[in-house]
Amino acid sequence: MQAFTRQLGAESGVQLNPLRDNSEIPAVDNSDQIFAILMRATRGRIDKPFAVDRGNVLKRLGRGESTRVTSLNEAWIHVAEALNQGAYQAIVQRLVTTNAKVKWAVYGAADGLAATPYTYFASDVEPEDNFMFAVNHLECYNDGIKIKFHAEQKANGGINQPNDKITLSVYDSFDELLYEFYGSLNPGSKNDYGVSDYLPDLASRLTDSIEITVGGIHQIEIDSNAYGYNNAGHASKIESDVLVCFEEGGTGYTTLDYMAARSKLQFTPFNYAYISSGGTQSPALLAQLAQLAFDTNRQLKFDIDGSLSIDAAIAFVEQLNMGASPTAHLLHAFYAPLKCDDPTGINGKLWLGTATFNIARCCLRNAQKNTKGFAPKNFPIAGREHPLQRTGIKQNHTPSDQELNALARAKINPVLFEIYSGGGRYVFRDSLTCALVESSLKKLIAVADMSTHIDDLVTRTAKDVLQLPMQVAIKRMEAFLSSYFEAAQAAGWLVRGEGSPFSFSVLPNPIRTMDAIDVSYWLHYDGTIRQLFVTQTLTR
Repeated sequence: MQAFTRQLGAESGVQLNPLRDNSEIPAVDNSDQIFAILMRATRGRIDKPFAVDRGNVLKRLGRGESTRVTSLNEAWIHVAEALNQGAYQAIVQRLVTTNAKVKWAVYGAADGLAATPYTYFASDVEPEDNFMFAVNHLECYNDGIKIKFHAEQKANGGINQPNDKITLSVYDSFDELLYEFYGSLNPGSKNDYGVSDYLPDLASRLTDSIEITVGGIHQIEIDSNAYGYNNAGHASKIESDVLVCFEEGGTGYTTLDYMAARSKLQFTPFNYAYISSGGTQSPALLAQLAQLAFDTNRQLKFDIDGSLSIDAAIAFVEQLNMGASPTAHLLHAFYAPLKCDDPTGINGKLWLGTATFNIARCCLRNAQKNTKGFAPKNFPIAGREHPLQRTGIKQNHTPSDQELNALARAKINPVLFEIYSGGGRYVFRDSLTCALVESSLKKLIAVADMSTHIDDLVTRTAKDVLQLPMQVAIKRMEAFLSSYFEAAQAAGWLVRGEGSPFSFSVLPNPIRTMDAIDVSYWLHYDGTIRQLFVTQTLTR
């Protein structure tokens, strides 16, 4: 018998209270190794963002298509390359038009007549009668899916009996198994644990990517081609041809389409630190991505078409007017006048943006954290240590000093061939944000990287202390900020400028002293060396 109770009344005894945990410290996750992207793809959900990694990129996004078909296909190359070059995951919101249509894969009477032999077909609407089952595949494969089902042989006293349970399998067009469910066609069926194993209930518990509905047939008869095993001992199945259950509806995206996709990516439960443009040259999409960067305090890295002349590249950026954004330091432009081999092998040589490659190398760098959880974000992804890792690179144009000056003043980071002590390589030649400042830490990408990281963790910690007593919240925030900024200084992020590397205040709001706290902090980040002046003096 236990020696305690959880709640004492008036009786004598020992009350053991639940364990209190005062040991928790702010957790460091790997969200700064993840990027987000709005893109056209041939596979993927259209109703919400989804995560893609190196192991499932082909399954989740399709096998990619030639950029000769549409330049929108460049985004798939960006994602595939980035996942192989250091990014942990990509959070993808698929772009579609309002004409996109998700269909049901139905096994039933195609003409709606009960006497018609059942077959597989795609239906615009969920069927209501004269069908056995219907599958709604929400991952929206342009290339279609296949359905197979099988019922095990069921005997009673040596006599075969109809079986209400089937194995329903969903494959892609290349016969790769996507999902498999073993459940009942009978709505009242339960498993040995008393839990419903009705096929729609079972599927909803296992995944939200498949919806199943069952018609009026609740068992598989013994003479069905899906029942038991054939003479060769193989499971009898009724298989479909490829069923095209998704219509993309074209790629003529409107600003409203971009806005809807941006909103979904803003409010996703997935976390990410960077936003990729995917090589898009659409001003409307870039405007929405800039808004997403503002709303989420995340960095947007975007490309300028490498086939443009330098004057045209500068004009393109100027028309975007990124510097007018209140968070222009979060916006980073890259210009690579380079042709290279397609890293995925789908195309030949092509103009391929480098912004997502830069993100991938940021993610790889961010995986190298010290004991306090700080990555070397004060080291920008630029210069000799971060060469462009592609094959068959050919530089179309070598800018003059005056053109490089013009690019820098336009806040464009060129990607060019440079000579170093160890030889030549193609590198990110600069690391400037789009902020329209000349002498300010705000113009440096490394500072944007560090400041967004700190803002993110401080606001998360601030959210942790919501709904606590005022004095407790103030004490916890002060303790956190003091230790955290000291750790940032030790990591080399913060340095002494004209004053202290950091200072902060946590005070009750002077007007709402009962329920509001003002948290302010002043930080001096380490800068990035962009220019060196070398002088040799002859002496006697």
